[in-house]
Amino acid sequence: MNARLVAAAVFTSVALALLVVQVTSWPQSARFASTAAPDSPCTLVLTAVDQRDRLAGFNEGDRLLLPRMSEPARLAVAYRNTPVQVGRAGDRVMIVVERGAQTLAIPYLLQQRDSKAKFLAQLGFKLFILVVGIFTLWRGRDRAALILGIWCLGVAVALPDAWWGGLSLSGRLAGGALTAALWTYSPFMLYLVVESIATGVSQRAIWVARGLMTVCVVPNLIVYTINATAQAQNGCAVVQFSPSLVNALFVSAQLVIIGFFAVSYMRTAGLARQRVRWIFWSFLVSRLGVLLNLFNRLAIHPVQLSGIEWMTIMLFPLGCAYAILRHRIIDVNFVLNRTLVYTVLTTLVVGIFILVENVLNTIAVGRGISLTVEIVVALGLGLSFNALHKRVETALERTLFRRKYEAAVALQQLVEEAAFTENVDALVRRTTAEVPRAIGATGAALYERRDSHYALVGETGINNLPSAVDIDDLAFVRLRARLSQVDLADVTSALGGDAIAFALGVRGQLEGALVLGRRPSGESYSPDEIRMLRGTAHEIAAELHAIRARERAELLSAVMSGSIDVATAKAKLASLS
Repeated sequence: MNARLVAAAVFTSVALALLVVQVTSWPQSARFASTAAPDSPCTLVLTAVDQRDRLAGFNEGDRLLLPRMSEPARLAVAYRNTPVQVGRAGDRVMIVVERGAQTLAIPYLLQQRDSKAKFLAQLGFKLFILVVGIFTLWRGRDRAALILGIWCLGVAVALPDAWWGGLSLSGRLAGGALTAALWTYSPFMLYLVVESIATGVSQRAIWVARGLMTVCVVPNLIVYTINATAQAQNGCAVVQFSPSLVNALFVSAQLVIIGFFAVSYMRTAGLARQRVRWIFWSFLVSRLGVLLNLFNRLAIHPVQLSGIEWMTIMLFPLGCAYAILRHRIIDVNFVLNRTLVYTVLTTLVVGIFILVENVLNTIAVGRGISLTVEIVVALGLGLSFNALHKRVETALERTLFRRKYEAAVALQQLVEEAAFTENVDALVRRTTAEVPRAIGATGAALYERRDSHYALVGETGINNLPSAVDIDDLAFVRLRARLSQVDLADVTSALGGDAIAFALGVRGQLEGALVLGRRPSGESYSPDEIRMLRGTAHEIAAELHAIRARERAELLSAVMSGSIDVATAKAKLASLS
């Protein structure tokens, strides 16, 4: 089995299991509601006291003495600044505080204070992010899709809140540490998503950005994961960091990602920029919510817009999903959803068995005959499963992806019939007319190599193309080097910048180029369509080469037989080359 599918199965199973645990634990989960900041490795100072906590006896300025509390009390307090509820609702713990010269043990009842409406809203956020993560993880085929899928699953588990109150003490401690780690490492994973999507950025800039992200994320990982876990276990942090420094680094991490993506976007042009546009702007809007959250940590009077904050965060995976479906910025295998195929097959098989069982019961046959009929039906279904699978897959592909299916059929027909075309001009006319019609492009043109240039031999729908292009035009240099396709927006070429050129390659040599215009709607070509067009160009190139070779052979035969003189043969050969 593919290692990627195994990894996807493991990540998905773990994320789903953790979410099930959280949902069942929500009624039993609670947290220490007031805000506290460290003033030493083993003590915290209350900076903002919740109204209920004030009624319980807490005041601003109280110092929480963690080593003198029980572990359940420390656990509820230690993860106070992380999006997690690890206290057990209904437990009464003793919070030991120092107030002036007094040391007080204040009883504190842990309670689930969130409303069901808030719980459902947070669960909806988790499920939305989870669906996007599973979709990209299972259907993706490139690095960007893999990292985005893992990032989404981590966010779904950790945010907006994680609930572990239904577990044992050690389970709650592990849940708190896991949530804190997922929360604090997520900016680095988000940067890797952006890095995988970004273009036009040098390798040096990438390494600098990675270094800056590491510097920004590691202190937060230490404070919110390692220190919090150590405080929950024994009451004292491992390494002391200034809270203002930690908050500044968290903000800086977001700014590094924004700056990196902005530089990449500004350096991207043409089709590549079109494809990344939705993700870029949805990413910028999504960062507003994160920056608002960070602002609230620093502000004396925080802006309470938590609902808006989480809605903006949802925009980034939503923008990615839109790009996947429309512009294919992340290479996702969306030719057909296999889940739907097997769902239909399972329904058919189960339906057939139910129908057979009902018929046999209606006519009241004996048990032996009934069992024989069911075995025969099962064998028949088993033997015909592959054929049935192909038919269902084809039917669904025609229904759900009709335009793509029709384009594939049209291009395949062109390729098959090209082998029986005997005239170059006829094949060129048909190619430049049928390829853009099948794919929905504005037009197409075909260039063939001559001695010192590439000559335009046919075009439909694309105006102002030069009749001849220099042999070392940058677009053709790249086509010779790659024998693939070139987005003309990425190069300086006499062909302009509003098209894509596909190599007409034969036996490792560039014979010419098929130039395809954009779609009128501005929709970019998906990776699957690019592959299909690349294959079509290769087949057309092979047929053009075969026709030219036959024409040269016929010309040579005519010279050898004396049907034409050498001067006429040279003139015809010049026109063929």
